Amino acid sequence: MKDSIRICNLSKGFGEENVLRRINLEVQAGEIVAIIGVSGSGKTTLLRLVAGLETPDQGEIYLGERLVSKAGEVLVPPYQRRIGFIFQNLGLWEHMNVEEHLRFVTKDPERLEELLAFFGLQAHRNKRPHQLSGGQKQRLAIARALAQDPAYLLLDEPFSNLDVPRKKELRQEFLRIKQEKKPAMLYVTHDPLDVRLLSDRTAVLHEGYIVQFGPYEELLQRPSHPIVRELLEI
Repeated sequence: MKDSIRICNLSKGFGEENVLRRINLEVQAGEIVAIIGVSGSGKTTLLRLVAGLETPDQGEIYLGERLVSKAGEVLVPPYQRRIGFIFQNLGLWEHMNVEEHLRFVTKDPERLEELLAFFGLQAHRNKRPHQLSGGQKQRLAIARALAQDPAYLLLDEPFSNLDVPRKKELRQEFLRIKQEKKPAMLYVTHDPLDVRLLSDRTAVLHEGYIVQFGPYEELLQRPSHPIVRELLEI
């Protein structure tokens, strides 16, 4: 399907550790799928595989109808995947100021000013990352990911350094993006409230496997594994 993410029988290990085992998952255009699991369950590795930053040991990844990775090969490099990625460690470039981060991914001056205004970064446009607060860095990383209107959004704990009012604003912004731009969004979080408010469906990762996948209410009412109940704080 156009602009969907399709993951087929995907496995990945590092050394003796099998991080992901036979993962099957599909994210439709205009859908937000949350990924939850304890630390070390493979959530970030899954995003990195979709982005093309890691190579699968087994399985295939499709973006739309295009096969982009398969066992042992990255067929399409990250910069050709039309992906916006908000890294957990943010991945900001210390040699660039705020405005330069956004100019790197968009040449549209109106879009740049719109992002600076929305994320409250206008007064900080000439600052480099080490001169920003934790929340400002987080907002810059999100703004950069959105600057080119990507077809696919990969979000690794995007609200972790934000205060409650800003989280509320950004939740609404992601819902607006979903409605207007319809990207396929894969979203890693530890926050059950984010799962409830943002996700269309949720995948629960445990010991490398997806142990349950479905709408939030289904997981809430009929958890198929004790870890589901624990993660959703039922």
